[in-house]
Amino acid sequence: MSEQNLSRMGAAKVTLIGDEEGRRVIEKYPVSEVEFAFYHAAAPRLRQAGVVSPALLSADASRRKLRLEYIPHPVNQAAVAGEEVLSMLARLHSFPPDPSWTYHPHGWSAAALEASLALLALPDCAAQQMRCFHQHSEALFRHPGLISGDSNAGNWGRRDNGEWVLFDWERFGTGSPAIDLAPLIKGMGSVQAFNAMADRYSLIACHPGVRDVAKDIAIAKAWIVTEVVLLLNARQKSDYQTYLNWYREHLPGWLDRAVNLL
Repeated sequence: MSEQNLSRMGAAKVTLIGDEEGRRVIEKYPVSEVEFAFYHAAAPRLRQAGVVSPALLSADASRRKLRLEYIPHPVNQAAVAGEEVLSMLARLHSFPPDPSWTYHPHGWSAAALEASLALLALPDCAAQQMRCFHQHSEALFRHPGLISGDSNAGNWGRRDNGEWVLFDWERFGTGSPAIDLAPLIKGMGSVQAFNAMADRYSLIACHPGVRDVAKDIAIAKAWIVTEVVLLLNARQKSDYQTYLNWYREHLPGWLDRAVNLL
C-alpha cells in the first residue's frame, strides 16, 4: 500500500493511499472534532442542498480517522473565483444552521492580534492600522450563517465529471460570508477586487449591502493574517518564515490602501 502525504497547514496527517480494493482514497487523522462531526451530521444534508464535500468511506471514532473520496483534479487560484464556487458558497451561506452540529469557534481576540503583531514586527503605523481592522471585526463573527471557514484554492478540487468539491472542513462554523470570500482573492487583494467580488456575490446570493460585503472582505483579509501567522508558528510549519517575510513586505502598503474601507 503506497501513500503520499498531502498535509499543508492542518494539524492532521493527510495521506493518499491505495485501499484494499485498489482505489485511491484519502486517509486523514487525527481530525478535529468539528471535521469528524461534519462528515457524519452536516455533510449529508448540505450535499442535498448542492454543497458538495468528499464522500465519507469509513470512520474510526476512537482515532478520529476518516477515509474520504479522493478528489483527483486540483484547481488554481484564478479558477476558484468562478461562478460555480461562488454559487456553492452562496448555497452554504443560506442553509439554516443546525444547533446540534459541531462548529469551530471563529473570533479575533485582542490577545491573538497582539501575539501576531509581535511575530510580524511591522512598522508602528501598520500595527496601528491592523488594530483599526480588529476594532471593526466584531460583525464578521456575529453573523449567524454557515461558513466553510477555509475556502482557499488548495481546499477545492474537481471530480472526473467536472463537479466541484470543497474539502477540509475543520474550520466549519458560522460567520460572515466575507470569511469565505476573502480567500478567493489572490494575495491581500485590492479595494477594487473587494468591490468586484462583493458585486458578483451579491448578485448570486441576492445579498444586499455591497459596500458592507466589500468592507467585511477587507477585514477578513486582515484577520486571516493573524490566523495564518499564529497557526504556522504554533505548528512549526516549514514555510512559516516565508509567510512572515511576505507579510512584512506587502502588508504595510496594503493596510495604507485598505484602511479607507473602514
